[in-house]
Amino acid sequence: MAYENRQHVTDEQRRDFLKALGVGGAVATGATLADVRHAVSGESATEELAPVGQAIRSNLGGQLDSGVIRSRETELVGALEALPALAESGVGEEPGDDFARIAAAGRPLYDHFAEVGFFEATSDNLPAFTYDYLTESVSAFVGSEVTAEPLSKVGLTEQEAVDLVASVVTDADQLRHNHWVVSPDISREDVEDAAALPPLTKGAMGGAMLWLEDLDAKLWRWQTMLTDGALADAEWHARSMAAGFQLVNEGAKAIADESAALSDGELGAILSTGFAMQALAQSLLPQDVYWITEEMRDERRTDLEMVTTEF
Repeated sequence: MAYENRQHVTDEQRRDFLKALGVGGAVATGATLADVRHAVSGESATEELAPVGQAIRSNLGGQLDSGVIRSRETELVGALEALPALAESGVGEEPGDDFARIAAAGRPLYDHFAEVGFFEATSDNLPAFTYDYLTESVSAFVGSEVTAEPLSKVGLTEQEAVDLVASVVTDADQLRHNHWVVSPDISREDVEDAAALPPLTKGAMGGAMLWLEDLDAKLWRWQTMLTDGALADAEWHARSMAAGFQLVNEGAKAIADESAALSDGELGAILSTGFAMQALAQSLLPQDVYWITEEMRDERRTDLEMVTTEF
C-alpha cells in the first residue's frame, strides 16, 4: 500500500473508536489490528450476531456458487495490486481504467448474488445500521482473527485496517439514511414507489461499482483542480469499497462451502462490516473528491498550449 504513513482518520477518531470498543486505555492510538484484537472481547458481540448469520445462512443454503466467488476474489486482488499510487504518480495523460477494473472484477459476483437472492436474504435479516449495531458488529469483527484476516488481501497494512474499521464506527452517522427493510422506523409500505427500490445491500454493492466505474474519467477530467490529498482520498475510498467487496465475498464463500470456516456470529459480523464499508465509502467519496470547494481545490494551473481562441 502506497500511503501507509498517511492518516486516514484523526487521532481523536481513533480514540473515540477504541473507547467505543471498550479498550480506550488498553492500546495506543497507533495500534495495529492485532493490538486491538488482543484487547477487545468480541466473543459476546459475536454471540449477539449469531441469529443474524444463522438466518442468512439458512435462507441461502445450496444456492451460492463457490467457483464464481473464488474466481472473483482472484480478479479483485489482481486489480487492487495494479492500483497506482495517485498522489505520487498523478493522473495519466489519457483516461485510465484502474478503478473500473475493480468494478469489473466485482460485476459477475454482483450478478450471481442478484440471481440467487443473496441481496434479499441479507437485507431482510440485517438490522438497521445504527451506531450501536455497527459498534457491536465491528467489535465482533476485529475480535475474530478469521474475519479480519481478509483485509490483508486488499493491500491494507495493519494500521490502515484499523483506520478502515474505525471509520465505520466514528462515521456511522453518515449511514443514518441507509434504512434497512426490517428497521422499526421505516418499511417499504411507508415509501412511495418502494417497489422500485433495490434491497439495501444490493444498493451498497451496486452503488460501489457505479462509483468505481466513474472515478477514472472524473479524476482525469478534474486533475488540474485535485490536490494530492484528494487523489489519495480517492484511492483510499476505492480501496475501502474493494475491502467491502472482499469481506462480503468471504461471507458468501463460507455459506457456499457449507463449512464451519465462519461461525454464525462471525458471518453476521463480516457481512455487516463489509456492506457498511461499501455504503460508507460511497458517502465519503463525493465529499472528499467530487464536491470540490475553493478551499479544497489545487492552485489554478492553465496549460497555455491547450488554450485556443476563435474569432
